[in-house]
Amino acid sequence: MKRLFYKMRNRLFRTTENNINYKTMEKMLKDNSGITVIDVRTRDEYRDNHLKKAVNIPLQDICEQKVKQFVNSKNSIIIVYCEYGGRSKKAVSKLNKMGYENVYNLDGGIQGI
Repeated sequence: MKRLFYKMRNRLFRTTENNINYKTMEKMLKDNSGITVIDVRTRDEYRDNHLKKAVNIPLQDICEQKVKQFVNSKNSIIIVYCEYGGRSKKAVSKLNKMGYENVYNLDGGIQGI
């Protein structure tokens, strides 16, 4: 019972500090050319439509080796998106666990634009 309580509390009070909207992302990209935008959807979804300058690393393929190909340091700014925001939230968590400190989720994904 105690475990269930803590799970529910964490879901209710989960922080959204790493979520950004499209306008914020546009401003960040305009102000800083060193930002990496990662599309974590499948390769087919990426081929159909993706944001300009975004690189494709599907969620299941996110690992240190792949990310290092596009991101210079653990302090670099990374913006992650997917179709609606669910997969990108998982990607943010994975990247944080790898030690990347400035990772943002595009709230609502590509459909929220």
